[in-house]
Amino acid sequence: MHWTLIITAIGLGIAYASAPGAVNTEAIRRGVLYGGRSALLVETGSLIGDSLWRCSL
Repeated sequence: MHWTLIITAIGLGIAYASAPGAVNTEAIRRGVLYGGRSALLVETGSLIGDSLWRCSL
């Protein structure tokens, strides 16, 4: 696997996760209180919801 692809993917992931907003704030809150799995579930639910919303337009 090319290192540039991995570095690009990590950079894009950090850029997506660093944007302030309600979902990321909730994910951070739940991550601190309940652990990383809870934060991952919040972010996954957000991505699924966004995907469904965009498909319905």
